[in-house]
Amino acid sequence: MKSAKSLRPGECNRTRPGVVFLASRLVPPVVLASLALAGVRPARAQQPVLGEAELVAARAVLLSTDSAHGRATEVDGLGAGFVRYLADDVVYLEPGADYQQGKARVQAFLAQHGAGQTLRFHPALAEVSRDGAVGYTVGWTVLTTLGGDSVRHGKYISFWRRQADGAWKVEAWNRSGAQSAAAASPDVPSSAASRFPASRPVDLREETRKLMAVDSAFAASSVARGTAEAFYRYAAPDALELGGGNNFVVGRDAIRSQQAADAAPGQTLDWKPVVGGVGPLGDLGWTVGEYRFTVPRAGAIQTFTGKYITIWTKQRDGSWRFAADGGSSSTPPAR
Repeated sequence: MKSAKSLRPGECNRTRPGVVFLASRLVPPVVLASLALAGVRPARAQQPVLGEAELVAARAVLLSTDSAHGRATEVDGLGAGFVRYLADDVVYLEPGADYQQGKARVQAFLAQHGAGQTLRFHPALAEVSRDGAVGYTVGWTVLTTLGGDSVRHGKYISFWRRQADGAWKVEAWNRSGAQSAAAASPDVPSSAASRFPASRPVDLREETRKLMAVDSAFAASSVARGTAEAFYRYAAPDALELGGGNNFVVGRDAIRSQQAADAAPGQTLDWKPVVGGVGPLGDLGWTVGEYRFTVPRAGAIQTFTGKYITIWTKQRDGSWRFAADGGSSSTPPAR
């Protein structure tokens, strides 16, 4: 979400958990095809939960789709290749700009701001909901300007939803800056079993409202308790934060330690969710919002603003906890 280290001018960050299939374990295309044909069905309203083999197949297909998205973006550019995989109501976040909502608006934004840039990205992990209807991926990015004069490393979080024809489309996508080149894949537990409890179909609008209320309570806890305790309190056990360095921050304890190490005396981190979504079973969802970070410096209060994405998973006790979180600065205020 909004890690204190990432809440600095420029390409900042905010963060959550990990998952199963690492990029180094990509399944060969022939195997992916056979797995998909064997049981990965298009999402539908009353779709039952997937069996363990189907979950493995669904994760592999999503990971492969995200990799294809990255290749298309590199080859065909941001305006064509990247946009091709976006849902009509997509929410898009990148450093130094306000979030954009809607495929047409994102395409126009990228045509104006992405000219002369080449974006490469590849996933490190993927996870899907119990019914295989929604999922998310996390990975690394490299943004290069025309002529290669400037290279910016980063990380990304993408939330996906399967369409009626079975195709995956991006519902929310966030790129956050990093201080250096990508490191090795994050050390995240790998398992064929689902990490989510069995659920029943939910009212999407009502469940999204509940999830945004949880994110608001998370923000209130950050103000009252400080970022270290708030992030620890709301993190899933294997939560993942993008962080500002080249490595992901994985696990509740590591996230709390990172937040505590980056905290400055008297700082306050607050935020508010503005849009979100959940899967049909209410076991996996996302929120996007805006943050405000204030810190005393040189006898004055400095304020930084930005936006974030948080991926959430439903726990076995019915509570929502964040699984992956990241963000960046927004458009600088006019002077």
